[in-house]
Amino acid sequence: MKFKVENMHCQKCANTIKNALSDEFGEIKTDLENKIVSVKIKEDDVQKFQNEMSDLGFEAIKTDE
Repeated sequence: MKFKVENMHCQKCANTIKNALSDEFGEIKTDLENKIVSVKIKEDDVQKFQNEMSDLGFEAIKTDE
């Protein structure tokens, strides 16, 4: 599943997301150029993932890209 994260600007942002959420959600891939975070989660976990991202200061918008 892919999420658009407009305020993910640098590698430090990407590392913060990966380090904070990978234990709970598994492998997280980040594409800084396109500001996309990819994670393999179930539809039931989307809101939880978005809430966790929000707690880190990032708005994650589900995308079909």
